[in-house]
Amino acid sequence: MTVGDYLRAIGRSWLVVVILAALGAAGGFGYAKLTPDIYRSTGSLLVTSDRGESTSELVQGSAYVQNLVATYVLLARSELVLQPVIDELDLDTTPRALASTISASSPLNSVVIEVSATSGSPRLAAKITEAVMDSLATVVSRDVAPQADGQPTVRLTVIQGADEPRFPFAPSTRNFVLLGGLIGLALGIAFSVLRAFAWQTVRSRADIGRLTSIPVLGEVVETRRGVQLPAVVLRDRLGIEAESVRAVAANLNFLKVDGGMKSLVVTSAASGEAKSSLVIALGIMIAESSRSVLLIDADLRSPSLAEYTQLDGGVGLTNVLIGETTLAEAAQDWGADGLRVLTSGADAPNPSQLLTSQRMTDLLEEARGEFDFIIVDCAPLLAVTDATWLGNQTDGALLAVLYDKTRAHNLEKVVNTAAVGGLNLLGAVLTRVPRRGVSRYGVGNYGTRSTPQADGPRGKVRLRGRSRDDR
Repeated sequence: MTVGDYLRAIGRSWLVVVILAALGAAGGFGYAKLTPDIYRSTGSLLVTSDRGESTSELVQGSAYVQNLVATYVLLARSELVLQPVIDELDLDTTPRALASTISASSPLNSVVIEVSATSGSPRLAAKITEAVMDSLATVVSRDVAPQADGQPTVRLTVIQGADEPRFPFAPSTRNFVLLGGLIGLALGIAFSVLRAFAWQTVRSRADIGRLTSIPVLGEVVETRRGVQLPAVVLRDRLGIEAESVRAVAANLNFLKVDGGMKSLVVTSAASGEAKSSLVIALGIMIAESSRSVLLIDADLRSPSLAEYTQLDGGVGLTNVLIGETTLAEAAQDWGADGLRVLTSGADAPNPSQLLTSQRMTDLLEEARGEFDFIIVDCAPLLAVTDATWLGNQTDGALLAVLYDKTRAHNLEKVVNTAAVGGLNLLGAVLTRVPRRGVSRYGVGNYGTRSTPQADGPRGKVRLRGRSRDDR
């Protein structure tokens, strides 16, 4: 994936990123409010030497003191200093535990030691700081640097007493909110990227070209909500939806098939990828070139052409295959001159046996003799093998790929499945491509146009809103 792919993945999941960042910030705020306040009190000690009367002795004494400051900083947190503090304040703790609340440091090139103590009580923090400074001064003068005459070599003088703090220094609500928000943001971005890898979908011709070697025959524009593609194509032959389907129909003529192309199967990787609406729209566009077209609903497990066209679905393909009726009697006129639809017919308990029977082969052969073009709507290729069998009985298969829904690994899998079954994939069509940025070239101000073909031989065409999964 490129940087652009990562950015697009984050953009597609921007709501999740925002929600996780907000939850992280809220969690940080809650944690800060539930954490007890901690107060810090600080005091300072000056380290001096009483050695020397001449200038050179004073200079040596100053250097001597600077060398000792680092040692005294470490000494401030030792048991030798802290045990007297515990005894004096009657603290219920140990020197090791108390040392975790004490910090000591010395500014660079100075002889000042800063001592700090933290506690849940501001008064106790100040008392501990004062006690530690007094204990450190006592230990240094008594045990660490005494002279032979009993006088201290180094003196520690309190230059800033420990004041009782007025405000807690921790927890910092702002810092916790910021940290929580950043953690949530990182989780949101990680989720977006992982989702892009695990649930990567097809969004362009380039994606199909990157994942497969099959040609892309076109991109069918999505319709407005609640409106079917066939209805829009019938109502407005100059609209962008009709033009996008017309481009696919035209590109079929460029496919090199020995003897010319007369039949194809339309399938998809999974259900709900708009293959059935593509079948009907393609049939309308091919029929407008004065060719006779037959649409066959061979998706016997989940038929939809009867639902789309509002034709009688009780008699159709299955009835023809079992010999109850003929193709001429079962096929129904619909939508445009020269366009006929063979619905799925009565429910059959053995769809695969019917579709792979010799009678199905004979039916396709009969249809080739009567129609200029045959389009077969078939079940998804990854669900059952019907499309592989029927695709080998026709000139090949057309693959419907739903914009931003067909998963990349499913597309790769369906191409591999077709290759194993010897199915000739003629190409792919990207369906329901967003309308944004698409212009109605050639329409101008003509507006929506009705066409005579909208009222076919069987009367006015009626199409309901988008079906349950727009198969």
